[in-house]
Amino acid sequence: MEQTKERLLANIVRIRQQKGFSQDYVANKLGKKQSGYALIENGNRGLDYEVLLQIAIILEMRVIDIITYPEVYNSGKPSSTKVLVELDVTPDEFIQMGLKDKIVRVLEK
Repeated sequence: MEQTKERLLANIVRIRQQKGFSQDYVANKLGKKQSGYALIENGNRGLDYEVLLQIAIILEMRVIDIITYPEVYNSGKPSSTKVLVELDVTPDEFIQMGLKDKIVRVLEK
């Protein structure tokens, strides 16, 4: 268990440094002093899930990806990307582009 905690804290430090974030930056985002945040990274202060979740948000990552770093956790589900496209075309142009049937198929899923 201790090895897992040490690895998690080491991952947080590595990710923070790779993103170019200082301890002070992360601490400010958490509403803490830099010295208090340093205690978390050093393992001298407990890290509960809520703080870990806030750190993940600051680091722009999922908690599971911080835990499994440098690997990205894959649950086996195919990944998908949502795309929002705004077209400035007339309804006739939209149909001529061949998009009508494709949009309807996507919306039905």
